[in-house]
Amino acid sequence: MRTDIIVCTGEGMKLSEKIENCEFQPEVYAYPTARCYKRLEGFSITQPEFTNEINVYLHIPFCRQLCTFCGYLKTLNSEELRKEYVSALKREIEMYAGILGAKKVISLNIGGGTPSLLQPNELGEIIDTLKKANRNMLGTAKEVSIEATPESVEYDKFMEYKALGINRVSIGIESFADSEIKMSGRHNAGNISSDAIKTLKEIRFDNVVCDLMIGIEGQTTKTFSDSVDTLLDLDPDTVEIYALGVIPSTVIGKRRPEGLMGNRQKYECYEIARKKFLEKGYLQSCHNRYSKLKDGGYVQEDTIFRGTSLIGMGAGARSYAQNIHYRNPSDSLDGRVAISRYISKINSDGLAVETGIFLSEDERMRRYAIGNIESLDLYKFGSLFGVKFGVAFPELYTEMLWSGCAYETSNELKLTPKGLLFRDLIARQFFSGNVEALESVYRATA
Repeated sequence: MRTDIIVCTGEGMKLSEKIENCEFQPEVYAYPTARCYKRLEGFSITQPEFTNEINVYLHIPFCRQLCTFCGYLKTLNSEELRKEYVSALKREIEMYAGILGAKKVISLNIGGGTPSLLQPNELGEIIDTLKKANRNMLGTAKEVSIEATPESVEYDKFMEYKALGINRVSIGIESFADSEIKMSGRHNAGNISSDAIKTLKEIRFDNVVCDLMIGIEGQTTKTFSDSVDTLLDLDPDTVEIYALGVIPSTVIGKRRPEGLMGNRQKYECYEIARKKFLEKGYLQSCHNRYSKLKDGGYVQEDTIFRGTSLIGMGAGARSYAQNIHYRNPSDSLDGRVAISRYISKINSDGLAVETGIFLSEDERMRRYAIGNIESLDLYKFGSLFGVKFGVAFPELYTEMLWSGCAYETSNELKLTPKGLLFRDLIARQFFSGNVEALESVYRATA
C-alpha cells in the first residue's frame, strides 16, 4: 500500500444525511477550486507538467449586459478595450507557442463573457495566431467551440465563424419565460432565443448546445418545465442544465431576493429535465448534460475530467496541468481592473499568471476521483495511484454503495440515477481538509 497517500476516514459518513436533508452543492467542475489559489512568485512556463494531448481555452470577457447571476470575469463591451485585449491575447498565444506546437490539441473552447461579440476578423486573427503556434490544430481538434448569447446570433456572422473552423456553438438560453429573462438582467425575449437556435441549426454546426438554468429569480418548477418543453421542440443537439449557485459578488448575491427556488425544488427540476430528455431520445452524458451525439456533446469538459491538461489564456483563464493549477488576473468585483492588469502584464513581455496551487499526490488522486466519479475505472485508479479506491476512501466508498448512489461492476464504480442527481454533493465529500481550510479562509475574507 502507498504510504504517501492519505487514507480518508470519516468524510463519507455524512453523505446520507446530506442527501436526506436535500443539501444543495453548486457544480464541482474543478478541483482544487480557484478559491484555494495563492499568489505565485517567480512562475515559469517550464513548471507545469502538461499531458501530451491538451485542451485550449480562451477567455473573451466582454458582454452587452451583465447577468445578475454570473460570477465569471466580464465587463461591458468596449470596442477600444476589446481591440487592446485581442492584441494582448494574441501575444499570450505566441508566448505559449513552444508548448502548443509540441502537443496535440484535441479541443478549443472560446468562452466568456460573450465571445460571440467578436467580429469575424477578430476571431480570424486569434485562430490564425493559434494555427501559427500549431499548424495542425484545426485538424486534430475534435471540437472548436464558441459561446454565445441569443441576441448576439446573426446568420452572416456565424456563417463566417463556421468558415473559420467553429463546429460547436454553446448558447446560454437559461429560460424562455420573458419575466425570468428580464429578472436575470438579459435584454432579449424568449422568441429571440428560439430564433437564435433556429439560425444556428440552419447553419448546420456539428453541435448546437443550449444551456438552461434552474433556480433563477421568479422561476417555478412549472415555468422550468415549460422551458424544457420549448427547448425540446427546437431540437438542439446537446443540452446542459445548471442550477443557480448564489455567488456573493454577483448582483443577485448582493441583493439576496426572497422567494428563490428551494433545494428540493431544484432537485425536482433536475428530475423533470432528466425524464423529458430521456423520453425524447437524448442520452445522459453526465449528471447535467443530455446529448444526441456519440461523443457526449462536450469533448473539452469530458477530457479534462479524465485528466487531459488545459491551457487557458486571457484574463481570468485557468490552466490545469498535472502538477499545478494556475490562473491569470481575475477580479470578481471589477472585471475591467483585472482585464487592464492582464493587458499590462502581457504588454510588458511577461506571462500574466498571478495565482495557483501545486498539487500533492493526494490532491491529484482526489481530483481524479472527482472528475471520474460518474464512471470510475477501478483498475486504472489503482494503477495510477498505487492504492485501491476502496482503501483510499473506505467510508465514502461504502456509503456511496449503501445509500444507493453507486453500484460496482467487475471493474467500475458507476453512479446510479440517484447518484447522478446528487453528483456534486458526492464530489464535495472528496475535498481534502487542506482544501476545505483554504476555502474557509477565502470565504472569511471575500
